[in-house]
Parts: sequence; structure tokens; C-alpha cells
Amino acid sequence: MNRSSMPRRARRYRSPGESGPKYAHRGEVKFCGVRTAAFFCTLGALFVLALAAPRPTHSDFEKRDLAEFPAFSWQSLWDGSFFDGVNLWFSDTFPFRDGFVAWNGELKTLYGAGQAQLSGNVEQGDAIPSVPERPPASAPETSAPESAAPESSAPESAVEESAPESSAPESSAPASSVPEPAPEIDVTGEVTQSLGAVLIVGDSAYEYYNFSQEVANNYLAMISRASERLGPDVRLYDMVVPTSMDILLPESFRAGLNTSSQKDAIAYLYGSMPAAVRTVPVYDALKAHADEYVYFRTDHHWTALGAYYAYREYAAQAGFTPLELDAFTVKEFPGFLGAFYSDTGRAPALAQNPDTVFAYVPPGEVSMTFTDRDGAEHDWPLIADVSGWASSSKYNTFIGGDNPYTVVHNAARDDGSCCVVVKESFGNAFVPFLAPHYENVYVIDYRYWNGDLATFVQGAGAKDVLFLNNISATRNASLVSRMQAIVG
Repeated sequence: MNRSSMPRRARRYRSPGESGPKYAHRGEVKFCGVRTAAFFCTLGALFVLALAAPRPTHSDFEKRDLAEFPAFSWQSLWDGSFFDGVNLWFSDTFPFRDGFVAWNGELKTLYGAGQAQLSGNVEQGDAIPSVPERPPASAPETSAPESAAPESSAPESAVEESAPESSAPESSAPASSVPEPAPEIDVTGEVTQSLGAVLIVGDSAYEYYNFSQEVANNYLAMISRASERLGPDVRLYDMVVPTSMDILLPESFRAGLNTSSQKDAIAYLYGSMPAAVRTVPVYDALKAHADEYVYFRTDHHWTALGAYYAYREYAAQAGFTPLELDAFTVKEFPGFLGAFYSDTGRAPALAQNPDTVFAYVPPGEVSMTFTDRDGAEHDWPLIADVSGWASSSKYNTFIGGDNPYTVVHNAARDDGSCCVVVKESFGNAFVPFLAPHYENVYVIDYRYWNGDLATFVQGAGAKDVLFLNNISATRNASLVSRMQAIVG
């Protein structure tokens, strides 16, 4: 046989540690070289991108400002802290950072992995007593703040630096008297994710609630103490707002979840309060409108429509006639992706159907001033135009967001009527509805305000004081402690 026609034997290679021969064709070796080259080219391209592309300064996903390039000093160079700062800046401000995070979340979803980047896990709630009780009137001792001034010493400003300057919204067509319909919620389908304290069903998320007997009793003691200090001449109201899980998900669906009955918890709280406190029953009112858009899908807050139905219940307790919805001017801000979206690692199920923020501008000449957390005063629209704001910030259309102290003034009234609203963020969507009924509405966010409530109410001459909290606040020990601090 002609030697040249014989098949050539593959060159033999022996790897370290192998006892036998290993054969590899030259084509395979060449392919390995191509893959190696491609890997290092990709690595090099990412390196060039990291150096040349613009770096973000704020993360919408994490809702925080990113690390800044460190200031140079010989001391920081000597002790190495300058290079530590450069490393942190380089990794924290990588170009297209939020996009990579979102892409990672979608990739995990394709592989069936859930995003579990949450603030906490579901806890086992206490049994809710069926019989109300009367806690002692005096709240646990706290160091009462010395100053009753509305300013707060908290360090951050409540107005986003990136927020565009906004003037009062231009008038538009009046709101229809027929409320906007609620999004359809499929509660018969598969629960796609159960992530710590947040449940996602379809394109909507829900917050778990677990009753705490101890914190509930501290809340009751705080309300009793407030009633005692404000005295009989001040009408004290308490509004506990349920969250979407209890209102939108049927009881049969919730039966298999580790979540307490919010209806029973509110019944316990209201039934245990002093007779002088006027409780505002909003649970049944919201439940009656559960087929409407009363809660957001991607955020834990209620919508302005949900707050409107609560306003009607407050009006019944306060003795005035509420305005019909079509008396307000409607503003619409689409593209809202709220706290549930960020807390679940940008769950694709929520991203596919963003919320729309509807806001209702009251009639009349209404102005507003707020004091931020640095103590600076700002004139600001009651309902701001947030069209160009980040998708996570659109709830801040209401009263300028969360600020220590806010004053809403109605120039059409000169009767000296005023109301003090003590609230967390659920109160933001509620306050605009009060503007037509009082000359002044004073809004105190107890999380940031450091005054004494009784002294402030007396100085303002207010006859109505409303505590407005979502039900989760009544089981949060730190929030109840902040309320106790301003009540004294």
C-alpha cells in the first residue's frame, strides 16, 4: 500500500498526570485557541467599556446615590483608604448597572430561580384577641422632644435632587364620576413566587401582615395618651388602613397563607380605644370597591381612589359633606414601578404591567409649603407634575412626598378651621381631599418631625387631629415608638 494513501495518525499528546495516551486533532486545538481569544477579547471590551462609558451617579433600582470618586489626600494615599475608595467607586458605578441587574433577574426567571432580595421574611403572627381590651392610658416612657417647632434635624432632603422643578399642574378635564376600573387579578392561577414578606400573583404583589400583640397594645396606649394630652376640646380620629392583600385577595385564597386577618386586627384596635377617640372604618368601604383600582400592583400604597373612599368615611365621622369625585381635576402619570418591584429584585412579572398614578386636584385656590429634613422651606404644588420623574418616584406627586412638616392652605376659607394629620406615607394620597374643608391642613410625618404634638395643636388652634397609618405601621415597634415620642 502506498504510504501516502494511508490515513495519518493523530498526533499524540499526554496531559500531566495521565497514564495513557491522549489524542487530539489539530482542529480541536485551533478551536480551543479561538475560544480563549474570544474570552480575552470580551474581557478587554468590558474593561474598555468600564473606563470609557459614562458612569451612573444614582441607582433607581436601589433608590440611593452611588459611591463618589474619593477626594485625594496624601494621608489617604499613605494609609490605603484612597485606593479602597477608588475600588468602591469603580464597582458601584459600573456603566449600565441597573440594566445588568434587571437582565440578571430575567435570566434567573428563565432558569426558574426566584429573586429573594427582600427586607425581611414572613413571621408567625400572634393570635388576635376576640375581646378588645383597654390598655393603660399612659404610653411607655419616652424622652419627649424639647422643641415643638415643626423643623426636623433629620439629615436628608425629601425632594429628589433629580426631580425637575415643577409648577402647579395645568388644568385639564374634570375627573369622570365613574372611577377607573381595577386591573383584573387572577387568584385561581399559580402563585408564581412567594418571596419573604411579598407575594406575587400574576402581575401583582401583596405584602404579608402578621399581628403583634405587644406592639398593638403599645399603639393603643399611645392613642390613649394622645387623647389624654389633647383634651376634650380636640376631636381625635384614628384611621388604620388595610393593605391590598386583605382587600383584593379573597379570604379563601388567603387561608393558605401565613398572614393575619387585617379585619380582625382592626376590630381589636378600634374596639380597644378610649370612647373619646373617633375611629374611621375604612376596611368595609375599601372592600366594597375591591373591583376598582384602589391599590397599586407594583407598590404597597393605596391609590388616590382608595384614599378617596377613606376620605368619605372620614367626612361622615367629622360631620361634613364630602365632594363628589367629579369635583376634582384628574392628573394621570403612567409608568409607575413601586416598592414591590424594587424589593423583589425587579420581578419581570411586575415590570410587564406598570401602574398608573392618578391624582385628584381639589377645586379652589390651594397652596402648599413644606419643610424638608434639613429645615428648609419650599413652596410646592399640592399635586406636582411627575411625568419626567423616575419610575419609582411617581407616588411623590402627592404633597411633595415624605417631609417632616407640611402646610396646605385654602385661600377660599377664612374661618380659622384647621386639621392636623399625623401620618406615614399612606397619608400623602389622602391629604389633598381635605383641602376644600379646612382653611389650613397641617401635616406631620412622625418619622421625621421632632416636635411635641399637644403643644403644636394648641398653638395652631386645631380642633381636629387625625392619626392615619397603614396597618403594618401598627405592628412596627420603631414606628410606634416614634409616635410615642411626639405624643409625650
